Amino acid sequence: MKRSILIGLVVGMLFISCEKTASIQSYFVSKMDDSSFFIVNLPIQLDSFFSKKLSFEEQNAVKNIDKLNLLFFLLNEGQEEKYDKELEEISAILSQKQFQILMDFKAFDNSKGSLLINGEGDLFEKVIVFFNSTKMGFGILRIVGSDIDPGIIVALANKADPDLIKKQFGSFKEELKGLFD
Repeated sequence: MKRSILIGLVVGMLFISCEKTASIQSYFVSKMDDSSFFIVNLPIQLDSFFSKKLSFEEQNAVKNIDKLNLLFFLLNEGQEEKYDKELEEISAILSQKQFQILMDFKAFDNSKGSLLINGEGDLFEKVIVFFNSTKMGFGILRIVGSDIDPGIIVALANKADPDLIKKQFGSFKEELKGLFD
């Protein structure tokens, strides 16, 4: 009897410890074949986004970024229910204790967003930019690298040249349907 209880406890603990929590990466992967989403993994040269000279510190920050992953849920007519479901799912992931909101911001037309960090200390391996608009949908920018300083990321965002960004994304104009207009 005691042996059965012990085996039951061990098996139960194995099931509990094997339970996966959703992650940003698993969310991206699960949406790859969903036509409601536009996903891009960008192995691009980030310095092509800037027309102004970057400081030494900013240049190093750009070099520390290994890749960018972009995911957009572009809200089309008749998708309001799916939008709500997906927004709830991604919000649950971003509210996990591994993420800390560094700042909230306003973006685009009636949009709001958050800059989130993953980890502790001053420098991070992942920074997440999330924005949501009830008119356009939502987007996630996942910045992966080493020793990423979120303060410098914010400064770089303010220095980015919108025309150069549009040019970089020109081949995706149809998929992005006026996001940059």
